[in-house]
Amino acid sequence: MADEPTDYDCLTCGACCASISPGETYVLLDETDVERLHGTGLPIVRVDVQDADPPERIPALPTKRDPHGTKVCAALGGCAGGVNACSVYPQRPGVCRTFAVGSLFCQEARRRFGLPV
Repeated sequence: MADEPTDYDCLTCGACCASISPGETYVLLDETDVERLHGTGLPIVRVDVQDADPPERIPALPTKRDPHGTKVCAALGGCAGGVNACSVYPQRPGVCRTFAVGSLFCQEARRRFGLPV
């Protein structure tokens, strides 16, 4: 039936970890995320919030290039759209914890990589 969810294997996808943003950060963090990620070795950068008054800087995970040259979250090991794994899965940020496999966002990320939806 067309309305049934498809079983996706996140470890052969990783499309949700790829960034289409022109910026150099991908996952915005809250203070709980920063504490959770402490000791993982991942860099945490602070980005300016545009037009914030007073000025505000929020923590974020930066991006890097995967072996295929795709801009991905700094925590992704392997390749987006291929074999991969999150290097900090047990400590992953809250937004990653709530990302729903098979959701519209998941399906859109998969489409960008030409993966079946």
